[in-house]
Amino acid sequence: MKRFSLLLIALLACFYIKAQSEQFVVPISNLTKKMITKNYSLEDQKELNQHPQKLKSLDYIYSKSFQVQALNYSEEQFQKIDITKYDLSRKVSENVLVYDEASGLQLILDPLNKMEEEKNALLYPNTKINNPTNKIANP
Repeated sequence: MKRFSLLLIALLACFYIKAQSEQFVVPISNLTKKMITKNYSLEDQKELNQHPQKLKSLDYIYSKSFQVQALNYSEEQFQKIDITKYDLSRKVSENVLVYDEASGLQLILDPLNKMEEEKNALLYPNTKINNPTNKIANP
């Protein structure tokens, strides 16, 4: 009986430690985790956990709103990218090529229009934006 109790306690402790180590409620990339840790306080991170769609949006911005031009690059290089440096370099409707000194990679930044569409798709996946004029009766 003691063995069973000890085994149960050990198992519960493992689950508790695992839950504590999984910091965010939705899967996000390691680069996004790094950027959130760098840019948000612990309080803000807890608040973000209450809004999974917002976390998905941040994951898109920090790790998917650009492409790496190189065919071969390491995970270490990718982890060095700080995409927030290039917010002002983005154009409304065309891609922009930038060189990231920290990673040594050339990045193709998505245009702002595409980013807005992608973020909206993440934030509001099951809603359709209805045209309010549809509610007006036709004579």
